[in-house]
Amino acid sequence: MFSLTTRHQPWWVHIQTTIPDCQYYFGPFDTIEEAEAHQSGYVEDLVQEQALEIVVKVSRCQPEMLTLCDEEDLYPMDWRDLSPHDRPTVLCHC
Repeated sequence: MFSLTTRHQPWWVHIQTTIPDCQYYFGPFDTIEEAEAHQSGYVEDLVQEQALEIVVKVSRCQPEMLTLCDEEDLYPMDWRDLSPHDRPTVLCHC
């Protein structure tokens, strides 16, 4: 198997959440503009699922897995019963 240089790799939206402790990769996209145009929809889905502390990064890469989660930390507490004010969601477009 050959290795692509970073310049020739596709663009991916990488999203990391704290609760659940997961990393998600969405793509591939041909351009950074295309990836950025889609990222808000992915974030919106995670907010609907009540994920906490969402960090978004768009970069060129080739992920080996599209979803990586700490199985033990998927739902460490009954966070769904918290009010929206007690569930801070931090969005960081890095």
